[in-house]
Amino acid sequence: MRICFIVGEFPALSETFILNQMTGLMDAGCDILIFSGGRSRDTIIHEDVVRHGLLHHTRYPEHASWPWFARFLKFLVIFPFMVWRAPGPFLRSVNVLRFGKEAWSLDLFFTTLMFLQAREYDIVVCHQGRHGILGLKMKEIGALEGKLVTLFHVEDLTDLVKARMSEALQRLFSKGDLFLPVSRYARDRLLELGCPERKVVVHRMGVDVRQFDVSARRRAGEGKFRILSVARLIEKKGIAFALDAMARLGAVAYEYLIIGDGPLRPELEDQVRRLGIIRQVRFLGAQDSGTIRRYLKDADVFLAPSVTGTGGENEGIPVVLMEAMASGVPVVTTANGAIHELVEDGRTGFLVPERDPSALTAKLLAVSRSPDGGQAQARAARALIEEQFNSMTLNQVLLRLFTTTAYEGGAEVVA
Repeated sequence: MRICFIVGEFPALSETFILNQMTGLMDAGCDILIFSGGRSRDTIIHEDVVRHGLLHHTRYPEHASWPWFARFLKFLVIFPFMVWRAPGPFLRSVNVLRFGKEAWSLDLFFTTLMFLQAREYDIVVCHQGRHGILGLKMKEIGALEGKLVTLFHVEDLTDLVKARMSEALQRLFSKGDLFLPVSRYARDRLLELGCPERKVVVHRMGVDVRQFDVSARRRAGEGKFRILSVARLIEKKGIAFALDAMARLGAVAYEYLIIGDGPLRPELEDQVRRLGIIRQVRFLGAQDSGTIRRYLKDADVFLAPSVTGTGGENEGIPVVLMEAMASGVPVVTTANGAIHELVEDGRTGFLVPERDPSALTAKLLAVSRSPDGGQAQARAARALIEEQFNSMTLNQVLLRLFTTTAYEGGAEVVA
């Protein structure tokens, strides 16, 4: 099967769930082509990108950074040949009456030029609704063929509503072939916005459990109590509340490691200095997947204190939480967004109210003082990941969905 992906920045270090889908489908014999909105600014590349040679399968909109006169000169040179090669798509791409600024700026022409090589693909997979809208436009122009599949995340739907994309969304709901929300929470939001239920299938993100060796873990109770967070340093990740919780741990000998970077890092570093916990807290910046696995192996607890952002942003089901659970690390998190679909309080981890440093502190102290350090919950969490969030199994399900959609005209809807 020939599958075309439309994504944002690629390869993005934090989006391992997209990478797992691509590599899993490639391993199953699918022909993959990736259209990315831009090159990732991450300086570290995931090992699987290199192993599978994915950069050779990726196309970027190189024209986007060109000045307009350079694009215009390029357009004059190649337009006659492109119209001879594929008259319909290229003539439609410069239809100013229909597409306005997108046409006269030549953005649509060069986007069509990039996508035209995917006209013979069976499935077009769009990660996020805005890429689904782009994929639909390319199909209507004639630059893309194949059934249109759009994956939705919680934050994605929030962003589209904020951007007043309701009309474009409704058109996507009408013309798209299959919609895959990654959680029941995202599915409910999707249905509320008017997506036909017959086209909706919940398909979760997952992790490759083979990469996480529980037997290699450091024994709980050895040395300092090690707390680990892996997150982009933005508001909804709640790291500010985690730092407040650290300052309340009292006489506990602990070390709090934070992997990740983002716009709030200077502010959070100032908070660490104000709280007087500079010796206990370390910011490690962005790290590759192998390094993250090594830190997970040595952690006593994984902390994900997610909160609802001031703009209403919620979590989906963070993949890094799945990775921690696959590693056999007890997790302390909040019931924000769809997290409760992954973590059941007291059984597969620990949930506390969001924006509550005291509750975070109390739960961390309880884990540190527990005879087994939360290992009963960690074992149940690992079993859950193996059963329901294993990317190998999920990719097999995804391939069946694609096959049914591409060749049989529909997909069986399952919760």
